[in-house]
Amino acid sequence: MWKYSKFVKNIHSTLTTLFYLLITINCYSQESQYCATQTSEEDIQFINNNMDLIRYYENEYFLIKESKTSTALTSIPVKIHIVTNDDGSGGIEINDVLSELDEVNSYFQNSFVEFFVCDDVNYINSSSLYDFDSDTQQDLLFSNHQSDILNIYFVNDISFGAGGACGYTYLPGNSNQYYDAIVMDNDCTTSTDGTTLTHEFGHHLNLIHTHGPQNGSLTDELVNGTNCSVAGDLLCDTPADPELGGNNVNNVNCLYSVSGTPPTDAQGNLFDPDTSNIMSYAPQVCTNTLSDDQYARMYAGYHAFKNYYACPSLNVDFNTEENTIDCGEQLVVNFNDNSTNAVNWEWDVDGDDVIDYNESSFSHTYESPGNYDVSLKISDGSETITKVFPNYISFSANIYETSKIYLNVSVKNGINENTWELKDSTGSIIYSGGPYDSNGLYEHEFDVALDCYEFIMYDSAGDGLTNDSWNLGSEYYELLDENNVTIKYGRDFGFEESTSIKNEYLSLSNPLDFNFMIYPNPANDYINLKSELIIDRYIIYDIKGSLISEKINNSNYLNISLKNIYSGIYFLEIKSGIHKKTVKFIKK
Repeated sequence: MWKYSKFVKNIHSTLTTLFYLLITINCYSQESQYCATQTSEEDIQFINNNMDLIRYYENEYFLIKESKTSTALTSIPVKIHIVTNDDGSGGIEINDVLSELDEVNSYFQNSFVEFFVCDDVNYINSSSLYDFDSDTQQDLLFSNHQSDILNIYFVNDISFGAGGACGYTYLPGNSNQYYDAIVMDNDCTTSTDGTTLTHEFGHHLNLIHTHGPQNGSLTDELVNGTNCSVAGDLLCDTPADPELGGNNVNNVNCLYSVSGTPPTDAQGNLFDPDTSNIMSYAPQVCTNTLSDDQYARMYAGYHAFKNYYACPSLNVDFNTEENTIDCGEQLVVNFNDNSTNAVNWEWDVDGDDVIDYNESSFSHTYESPGNYDVSLKISDGSETITKVFPNYISFSANIYETSKIYLNVSVKNGINENTWELKDSTGSIIYSGGPYDSNGLYEHEFDVALDCYEFIMYDSAGDGLTNDSWNLGSEYYELLDENNVTIKYGRDFGFEESTSIKNEYLSLSNPLDFNFMIYPNPANDYINLKSELIIDRYIIYDIKGSLISEKINNSNYLNISLKNIYSGIYFLEIKSGIHKKTVKFIKK
């Protein structure tokens, strides 16, 4: 049976547009496929099993998108492999690869990443692999893999099953680096209208076809979107797709139309798909968009599953040490570069798109609480790469109004390792405890007044509270105020960890209290606040005390969206003049 790519080579170059139309028409057939990436049941199960982690990074993406001031992008390395004939003839031109990579980056910058070519191109002189059969030759081709990087292979054509394909890759469902690869057909790469490489990058960072995981069967996603998070491509801003292709999308006006009886979803509704989406099988002349949810999913796909990609000759890396001063009102951070082959540095340590330092190591003082992006651009004198660390610095000033501090210490296997001290502003130890000679949860209560305190947790073994037990649970320590607000949660702190606590409690009998209602609680997408006083401001913290959001207000009624907050326990602090109150709520 002839392969589609062989047919392409025999027609005149002016028929390129017809070539892509025919590919799209036949993309579901056994003969040829525009994209040969398979989304297996295991891939779907992997996504479902890791949905909490994926949602965490998706929520981070939307929070960054809303407040991002830096234009820095994380540079992701790729290793380019170009297959030629035995004598070195043939093969795609590297400039064509770079041009296509520029197009990919024009989309992926919206996921706050960009791809760059790491080191020299690897030319593979093999006439056998030049016309590549994925069924019988993949192991041989992938033997050229470089570890800890995305390997991209460019071949003359791809035999896939009984037909051919423009490209394929693997979703992140398998941690084996064998699958850190994209394979591309040269003609599909260089096509003026082609978006195959962008499409395959999308798959590699966890996007599914908009028509769902299976070719040849009608999507289970409903047109009204009520099951969008569990059907189709598992995303809710891409309309249900009834398997777009050259047979139902006009490649001139890109309109969806069906001859005969049009398909409907399970509720009898007609489809209204997006023919411009790159992750669809619409004619490539029509595809030029990706959705916000797709950008968020790819952001999550990289940060959750592929952030180990590194270029061996040039890679960004650093470590930090943090210390609070002025009773926790300022944070001093020591930055130390560990990058590979860096000779020049450009640090933006607060996400304002302004270069703060050009040294390899330095100290910076954060004078106000907040979450700060850190980006580092390095150069070896010829090449330059950047890596962005969203919310790398999370600084919440430990200022409280409480008459008591509570300490919970959970000990499992780390017997007789942990002691602690609570000191006042004079340095005097006012409370101390430990070590603990048996496993269990130890609870302590401290009376405190208007002062600056320092709490120090020690571990004689130097491994913090990390000696967990599979049947007894986790080790940790937690400090809380009298409103059950977490002051500090600690586990992996080495030999010791210090926390400053500024207490502004005036020993008055609740003069600053006032009444308000919060509902629903637990909540899904929003919470409502109704207060007897005008609410000037509200702040949301997570259980570790990190600032999630804050907003100035002038109303006694609030409707607060929780769409960009992942599931968990949170604390809402509202202020009205000199009045302040904190309440716990749960996001389902």
